[in-house]
Amino acid sequence: MVYVLDKNGMPIMPTTRYGHIRILLKEKKAVVVKERPFTVKLLYDVDEAGNGKIILGIDPGRTNIGLCAVTEDGTSFISANAATRNKKIPKLMSDRREYRTKHRHLKRRCVRQRRAKSAGTTGMPVIRRRLPKCDVDIECHDIKNKEVRFCNRRRSEGWLTPTARQLLETHINLIKTMMKILPISDIVIELNKFDFVAMDDPNVKAWEYGKGPLYKKGSVNDAVYEVQKGKCLLCGNDIDHYHHVAPKSKGGSNTINNIVGLCKYCHHKVHTTKEASLELQKKKDGLNKKYGALSVLNQIIPYLIAELVKLFPGHVFVTDGRSTKAFRDDHNIEKDHYLDAYCIACSILDIEEADPPEDSFTIYQYRRHDRMACHKENVDRKYYEDGKLVATNRHKREEQKSDSLDEYREAHSKAYISELTVKEHITQYKDMDRIMPGALMRDKATNRLFILNASHGREHGEVSYYISPDMTKHRAKRCETVRYNTGLVFV
Repeated sequence: MVYVLDKNGMPIMPTTRYGHIRILLKEKKAVVVKERPFTVKLLYDVDEAGNGKIILGIDPGRTNIGLCAVTEDGTSFISANAATRNKKIPKLMSDRREYRTKHRHLKRRCVRQRRAKSAGTTGMPVIRRRLPKCDVDIECHDIKNKEVRFCNRRRSEGWLTPTARQLLETHINLIKTMMKILPISDIVIELNKFDFVAMDDPNVKAWEYGKGPLYKKGSVNDAVYEVQKGKCLLCGNDIDHYHHVAPKSKGGSNTINNIVGLCKYCHHKVHTTKEASLELQKKKDGLNKKYGALSVLNQIIPYLIAELVKLFPGHVFVTDGRSTKAFRDDHNIEKDHYLDAYCIACSILDIEEADPPEDSFTIYQYRRHDRMACHKENVDRKYYEDGKLVATNRHKREEQKSDSLDEYREAHSKAYISELTVKEHITQYKDMDRIMPGALMRDKATNRLFILNASHGREHGEVSYYISPDMTKHRAKRCETVRYNTGLVFV
């Protein structure tokens, strides 16, 4: 299909008349707007006669979203699988929280404590302050915190978690992207309500929903044994030992979410190799978040329907997974996200023979902006003697192997300590003017277009290579930017 826009940039019915489009481009009666999907804009007026009815089907998901636009006779105009970046949001939020905590502690609180110590005001009487969201007063030592005047820790009505909000906006942006190239008149979406308790136990009774995971279990180990079906989480052998993923010495809890069952060989491997420990952590996280994707979908469904009603008032249709499966089985259609979207779109049509799309676009989602300037904040304080590192930090941290200043002071005199050179932590910052991944690049040596997936290496402060999604390296000096990142990229 060649997707067509009128003179005002509004979408009209697409066409397969490639020769006619080629002539219009040659006579400069049309211009190319996008390469993928190939879209042209007409430079002359056209009548709107012939515009048919286009139905967009959506198969919602957390990691993959299926989309397919069809006509009233079941002909597919466009189909796509969208790969979201929703799983990256929790990691980014965790990093931001970590950077802010370190910044407040090191840049503000520690500075105020040092100033109070030098001014001799640390011995002040203990002062009580009422802080936001606190029911009782808090004792302030060393420094005097300000009294709270108002509480701004409020959440607006309809607040969603960052993960759910990003997923909701991704669905809406995908629909708006399709509306830019096709005159969509109706929209069909598959909605399913997931009962996680019934999915684990179909025979659950109504009064048992309020019971916890340890109900009718003798102990936490018995509950873990039932969840893992008596098999080791790493190798699948019988369970011999029970292991705390986060050690109790480091604040790990004695709950079902922190205990795994292992055989004796894997238990020994986890305690001796870092690779096995990381693998165990990954598998346990996946086990704890078995229904994480479905839970996020349950959160955004009401808000998604409300937004669709605003975009298509009176033209929003809802179907369920049972109807989609029935249509797919009746017409012998394979299982895929874009094929499910085709079945969803056709569920409101009365067609005898289906004509599912043979291939589809892949839409990758890239981060458009990165306002977090900090790349890495090293909190270690280093002590040097004649340019040689001799100690790290005043007090030894957990799992620190190098000597601390306290240990170094025990082996040397105080006069000698005063001659050491101290270097504070150095924060590494990102290049805020860099080209963001998702940009369309051209390799001038081969005249080939590629999507920028990542940058690699630096020479004299500049990027050495650009890496495409197929992991091919392109020299940065011979590449030029065709189009900057637009968030959703068709491949």
